[in-house]
Amino acid sequence: MIIPKMPFLRMADGIKSIYPIQEDKLNMNRNIPSDALAACFPFTTAYLNLDSDGILFGLNKTNNIPIILDPFKFANYNGLILGTSGGGKSVTAKLFILRNLLRGVKTIIIDPQGEYAELTQRHGGQLIEINRESDTIINPFDLMGADLGEKTILLMDLFKIMCGELTEVQKNILDKAVHKIYQQKGIIHNNPETWLKEPPIMEDLYNEILHEKKTATRQERMTYEALENRLRIYVHGSFSFINKQTNLDLTNDLICFNITNMPGQIKPVMMYLIMDFVHKKMQKDRERKTLVIDEAWSLLRFAEHSKSIYELIKTARKFGLGITIITQEVEDLISSAAGKTILANTSWKFLSRQEPAAIAELAEKFHLNNEEQNYLLTAMPGEGLLFAMNDHIPLKVVPSPQEYELITTNPDEIRKREEKLKDLGEKPEGLEAYKADKAYYKLKELNPDQTEFLKQNGFVEARLCGLENSSQWFLVKKPISSESVEHYFMVQVIADEIRKHTESVATYSSFGPDIAFQTEKPNGELEWYAIEVETGTQMKVPADLELKTYKNNNSEKPKYKEWWFVVTDKDKKKNYEKLHETFTRTEIKTLLNQLFRGNNHE
Repeated sequence: MIIPKMPFLRMADGIKSIYPIQEDKLNMNRNIPSDALAACFPFTTAYLNLDSDGILFGLNKTNNIPIILDPFKFANYNGLILGTSGGGKSVTAKLFILRNLLRGVKTIIIDPQGEYAELTQRHGGQLIEINRESDTIINPFDLMGADLGEKTILLMDLFKIMCGELTEVQKNILDKAVHKIYQQKGIIHNNPETWLKEPPIMEDLYNEILHEKKTATRQERMTYEALENRLRIYVHGSFSFINKQTNLDLTNDLICFNITNMPGQIKPVMMYLIMDFVHKKMQKDRERKTLVIDEAWSLLRFAEHSKSIYELIKTARKFGLGITIITQEVEDLISSAAGKTILANTSWKFLSRQEPAAIAELAEKFHLNNEEQNYLLTAMPGEGLLFAMNDHIPLKVVPSPQEYELITTNPDEIRKREEKLKDLGEKPEGLEAYKADKAYYKLKELNPDQTEFLKQNGFVEARLCGLENSSQWFLVKKPISSESVEHYFMVQVIADEIRKHTESVATYSSFGPDIAFQTEKPNGELEWYAIEVETGTQMKVPADLELKTYKNNNSEKPKYKEWWFVVTDKDKKKNYEKLHETFTRTEIKTLLNQLFRGNNHE
């Protein structure tokens, strides 16, 4: 509505009008409405101010203005994505995850349907498959850094999911048995130092119930037998895969728990354990992080799960955690206590297309006017209403072509992508040098041809930290052994740092210390040193860690003058220091410089 005019034959008046003397020689005035004036500034919106360090949620459907928000600047960091199937919930959630990762936000996904597996793998994330055949599992009795008293209370809620409704007598029997099996493992209530010991497993509880049944009265024996029958399936039956110690190593900035192939009967149990595990993991630092819970309606239908979500969403902010809930069931969200808590404690909400049967309840809950109701009923996939604090914004979620190719769940689009990969043709020339030249490459230093070539030759993409605090993307040669990519990468990075001082470096992996190297004194005497790189997984198997310490301390060929642990997680340093001298990855570089400088000046 603004028409610019050129001052023909009045150039002198024009130039005088822009002098800083506040005189308008042209005097070509025109009234302009404020909304028309706002159109002159493409990044101005009547709804929200843009956050310079936020993420692009989408475009304003009305005027195509970008909506850029930082959820971590809201009253709380939680969000809700609500919509019918096919309305674009998954695309919105995946874009939210990808764009947060670019900002360095750690992300954990609970994925009941396997929708996020490919996204996680393509971005070098950690995909944790939990099913009957997998090695990864969570031991229900693992304290995971929690208070023992708190853990025993949580176990009572878990037993309700595992065994169904329990009588007060059965609860009392289980409570006593739980306390007893922890004591048998040397884990004492008033002694936190003992909480690091190996916890009991389900079989220990089952055996304790059998032991107590032998001395029970005839009337009590029926109660014990009822518990025995309910617990047996988790020890000797179909669900016995849960009867082992926790085997998880969460070291990545992007972690996805995929429980698609978990039997439906035990899925509620695993969801509860994952929620508890993630809750404890998230409390360990105050860095920005987000937890994405997909298909949350399946959780809201269980009272114990509802309680877990309720506690988590109420306390998440003080741990720097933002929770994103994704669901399609309006009724469960509005009618359950946990659902009402979610609505009350989410600073942003995205409502995609809705069914007519649910629109009345939503209109009442979200105070929708008639225009907004009609918009939700007719919205195309990816369109909806964004509620950010007190603003209602008609939003259009727009992925880039590269993002869309990665996140689409449309079978036709996935087939086209697979055909495109097959038609890449012959590899470009000049790439053979990358085949086995190095153990890792910085992704930003590679062109697309080099990246694709390395991936086809056994390299995987991962976001990792070297010897500095900041992380970046690398292509890392996939380890042949069972060691993690992070462990292999750190061994190679430290070995490269040592090679700056000496060529006498060896990496042994599982047959000895991770790194052994030799220094030469000015008098010609040779000395051996060693480094063990730890990501924290061995803390779950103290016996193996103690054996490794013993072997290094008593090594004869070669005899190490000194050796050290190097931990990738600084929070675990104190635990390793109880066994031997320990450094973080940011400290080892200084140690090496001091070591070689000292040898050169003796």
